[in-house]
Amino acid sequence: METLLQIIGFGPAALGLFIAADRNGRLQALLDGGVQVHERSASFSQWQCLAYAIEANSPIADFLRGIRSDGVFAQCLRQPQVQRWLQNPEQVVSLLEVSAFLRQLAQVILDLCRDQPKAAIHFAHPVASVRSSASGFSVQGDWGSSHSRYLVLACGARVRELLPQEGAAPASLCSDRVLRGQADPLLLQALEQGRPLLVLGGSHSAFSVVGYLLQRFAGRLPAAAIQVLCRQRPALWAASAKVAPALQAQDLIDAESGEVNRFCGLRGAARDTLLQIEAGTWACVELQIGNADPRPWLSRGALLINATGYRPRVPGLLNATGVSLTLDERDGNLCKHPQTHELMVGGQALPGLFGTGLGYADRRGDTLEVGVNFFHGRCAGNILHAVL
Repeated sequence: METLLQIIGFGPAALGLFIAADRNGRLQALLDGGVQVHERSASFSQWQCLAYAIEANSPIADFLRGIRSDGVFAQCLRQPQVQRWLQNPEQVVSLLEVSAFLRQLAQVILDLCRDQPKAAIHFAHPVASVRSSASGFSVQGDWGSSHSRYLVLACGARVRELLPQEGAAPASLCSDRVLRGQADPLLLQALEQGRPLLVLGGSHSAFSVVGYLLQRFAGRLPAAAIQVLCRQRPALWAASAKVAPALQAQDLIDAESGEVNRFCGLRGAARDTLLQIEAGTWACVELQIGNADPRPWLSRGALLINATGYRPRVPGLLNATGVSLTLDERDGNLCKHPQTHELMVGGQALPGLFGTGLGYADRRGDTLEVGVNFFHGRCAGNILHAVL
């Protein structure tokens, strides 16, 4: 069976392709062309998406913009909770609530694909390698292989791994695990043993972790229990209280989807946490600016939490003869061709290969065209225009 498009990953970025297709009236054409989605989670019941135990860093309007009110996702917008959000679009809600909403969108897509002979969402389909040829892409895993004309990497990102010289420790935690509430027993054990909690990094994730620790372990944090190590003081997101405001003059708001660059500096609760620390509100937190070497702290038994940023997750990529290909990367993001939006190898676009989501940002000049609602904004529109 000939397939137009394969998508690796079924997170928010992959959802965005279906949302954008519905918004542009091209969803049926996409399904008729053939879509195969490969998701590494064992089943939909294990689909966690944005299930982080912190508040979103953006108004709920950013997550709702671009979803067509009379399209296939209309039922998700009509539910009482979402109607309350629409009445107060500037409110910030928890990412657990956002994740639950995105799960409902994902369920709609699953139901649609079940009724289409050339479309399917495959769970327990981790991708080991991708082979590129003139006819398209062969995706392979222990489940078998499949071929398509186009391929979209929507694999998400993973926490950047520390190098030995950066203080990598076998007992360290990643920020993702902490923010999902999966590390509470280890954190509590460290506190009971009198060990400092060492947050490494000045990212949004780092100060989200600090905020999580302050809330989750209130009353259990002695003075200087949390040490935050940053190379330099984090930048602050300076914007008005309006919905989806521009950050700076060079930042862009997409006229169709309303997406805006929200990845420049701390914002929301993370921003407030930094300012409170600097004001001396929290005696249990010490900020170490310019000192990002965790090794002296680790020698004293500190528990390291790695929050130094994310790197795009990419499967092994081969050319037609089996030679490994390395995608071009800049500032932690995979590069795209400025006209075709295809991912690049050695400065050249790789025909038919696209990427979307965290780590797969579009660029215009030096500005990243990515927002908190990137999963159904400009990136998805560019890919659909090329594929259809």
